[in-house]
Amino acid sequence: MLSFGISSISKVGPTYNQNVKTLDEYYDRLDAQILPVFRGIELNADDILRRSIIQALMCHFELSIESIESAHLIDFHKYFAEELGDLKEMEEAGLLKIDREWITVLPPGRMLVRVITMAFDRYLRADRQRKRYSKVI
Repeated sequence: MLSFGISSISKVGPTYNQNVKTLDEYYDRLDAQILPVFRGIELNADDILRRSIIQALMCHFELSIESIESAHLIDFHKYFAEELGDLKEMEEAGLLKIDREWITVLPPGRMLVRVITMAFDRYLRADRQRKRYSKVI
C-alpha cells in the first residue's frame, strides 16, 4: 500500500515508510524529484508474523491458528504462550474465544479489538516491561 500526502505511512513488502510531516517539506522534496519519505523500518520475521495475526483479528475478528502455523512454520501455542496467557482474562470476560484451532473475537469484544490485539504487539510488551522495571527502581 503506497500512501500519499504529509505524514502518511506506506506499507511496501516487509517495510513501513512515513512521509515528512509538513506541507512545505513535502512539496520541496517532490519539486526536487525526491521521495518525501523521512523514516522507515524493515520488518523482521517476527514482525511479519505478528502483523498477520493483528491484521486478521482486526479485519476479520478471527484467526486460523493452523494458517499461521503453516505460513510461518511455528507451533502457535508454544510461540505465543505468554500472549495467550494475557488473553485469558479477556476470554473469561466474554470478549473472545480461544481454542486449539481458532481465536475468535466475539461481538462484545469487537469494539475492543485493538486492546485484544495489543497482546501480540511485541513493542508494546517491551515498553510495558521497561516501565515496570523503571518503577521498581
